[in-house]
Amino acid sequence: MKVLYAIQSTGNGHISRAKEIIPYLERRFQFDVMLSGPKTQLDLNYPIKHHFRGLTFYYNKSGAIHWRKTLIKNNFFYFIRDIFSLQVRDYDLVITDFEPISAWACKIRGVLCFGISNQVSLWQKNAPKPKKKIRTSLNYLKYFAPTNQEYGFHYHKFGRQIFSPIINSKLREIKVSPGGGIVVYLPSYHLINIIHCLKFFPKVKWYVFTKEATKKIKQGSITINPINENLFLKLMAKSDGVITNAGFTTTSEALYLGKPLLVIPMRGHIEQNSNAFALKKMGVTVIKKLSVNKIDQIADWLNNPKVVQCKFENDLKYLVDQITIDFIKNKLDNKIIFN
Repeated sequence: MKVLYAIQSTGNGHISRAKEIIPYLERRFQFDVMLSGPKTQLDLNYPIKHHFRGLTFYYNKSGAIHWRKTLIKNNFFYFIRDIFSLQVRDYDLVITDFEPISAWACKIRGVLCFGISNQVSLWQKNAPKPKKKIRTSLNYLKYFAPTNQEYGFHYHKFGRQIFSPIINSKLREIKVSPGGGIVVYLPSYHLINIIHCLKFFPKVKWYVFTKEATKKIKQGSITINPINENLFLKLMAKSDGVITNAGFTTTSEALYLGKPLLVIPMRGHIEQNSNAFALKKMGVTVIKKLSVNKIDQIADWLNNPKVVQCKFENDLKYLVDQITIDFIKNKLDNKIIFN
């Protein structure tokens, strides 16, 4: 049985999740890995058979999607070409982590495709849903990477096909302690904007992670680091709190570690606004944007840290078992012989 595992490389969360899933897939399937999107900042530690340009969001300097730049810089001709060039019929099953090229290639050619991601949980019946405008957008989001069957990740298990967040195995073993300052990861904000706000709090030890840095730099109480998974996890485990966008992976890791969490969702980003809505209902502090106008709210969070801890179960074996069972059921129902 041959499987294609397709991963979207926009955002480190998809890669981080894949690194945990791949060892479980290796025990069950013969499979290839494909990526679509920009070059990854994290090493997948597994051979990549295909890497397509895909579709990527671009952001302005202050944490919002830059729609004009996104439309201009994405080459939709290449995207359609890649859909038709990907030979999905070479596989018995395609597993897509919200990766659109593989999903649409399967839909066009009638190949079985299962979707695993945080995104697919957002439009499920019992999922926490924000205001009406975003609810409508969620209905369109499901067509980004259409699949035959869906397995969602969310902070709460509100349905049979909803699984706990996949927590980095290193994080499950790491020693947790307070007193290490505040970790900041805001990939949609330019570094200069982040520093401008953090300088209002010179007594706080700040550890900023950004793709704009190529080496460690210190500016007063602010330490700027390039993206480094091991260092990020180490500092987060020792931190007094985490400031981040509403990406699913980092917020889940902070909740798992029991760290006070301040969330700033990327403006215009459907998934992040939905995650922020769910987190706020759980008691997590959420602010609309990072700016000098929000300094009082940041100060209040620093002075009154609130912990919302979630001891997420390790559902990886159960997830892969369920995918295997559903695949076999589907093949038997359709009387298709394995390759």
